[in-house]
Amino acid sequence: MNKRLKYIKGFAIKGAIGSIIAAILLFNTNLFVFSIFPFVVSVGIAAGIYTAKIKSYEQNLFVFLEDLKDLLRGGMNIVTSMEILCDNNYGSLNTEVKRLAAQVKIGIPFDQALVNIFSEIDSPMFAKSAEVISESTKYGGNLIKIFSSVSGYVKTINEMTEERKSKTFTSVFSSYFMFFVFIAIILIIQIVFLPMLTTTELAGATGGDTSMEEVNFNTYFLYLLVIQGGFAGPVIGKISEGSATAGIKHSIILLCVSIPVYVVVSLLFIV
Repeated sequence: MNKRLKYIKGFAIKGAIGSIIAAILLFNTNLFVFSIFPFVVSVGIAAGIYTAKIKSYEQNLFVFLEDLKDLLRGGMNIVTSMEILCDNNYGSLNTEVKRLAAQVKIGIPFDQALVNIFSEIDSPMFAKSAEVISESTKYGGNLIKIFSSVSGYVKTINEMTEERKSKTFTSVFSSYFMFFVFIAIILIIQIVFLPMLTTTELAGATGGDTSMEEVNFNTYFLYLLVIQGGFAGPVIGKISEGSATAGIKHSIILLCVSIPVYVVVSLLFIV
């Protein structure tokens, strides 16, 4: 199972239980749609925590490699260098640095220890860095040059990530704007156009004798908003961060803003 999904699974189960309880309590009420919130919020929080953790790893990897390169350049061996680096602060990467130092200290080759530790981190950057360092050291490469090249690669990737965010900001803004335009269209249909339909016209459109009072448009449109917001978030995340899972936080934002707005406007203007 994908490490990200495995991490989120526990939160999703708790959220699903909360949603089931909420669904039972809100069954046959106009607030039934809100029963989905515990599940969505739980998954969103898990995805946000996991994404932030991976970003912290990636941001501190460059600092770690630069520090290691400087110590090696100063004449220290790899074991002593790793012991010194254990006292530095690398955020979420601290635990991995200490594990790496412990493996090197007991005699495991640095390249093998690096692969062992970095392979557990769900990040292409770490996998690529470990692979390059491992393959280079096998053929007797200069460690200082190797770490210089890898740290340069990591720095470039981090800069490209930030550049991507800045360049996709307009697309993200447009996605949010279009979603709220979608809400406005739905409200205009309900407030302006639906009241214009007569019972006869509605019966002809539905193929029966359904009256306006018997059709719960609020519920249908509310479900439509939930579906639209739920799928729009991952799309925004894929555009801005390259990860659909990272976009779950956008889904939460869209749903937490749009549903209350829709419900309030419905209560005020839709009879």
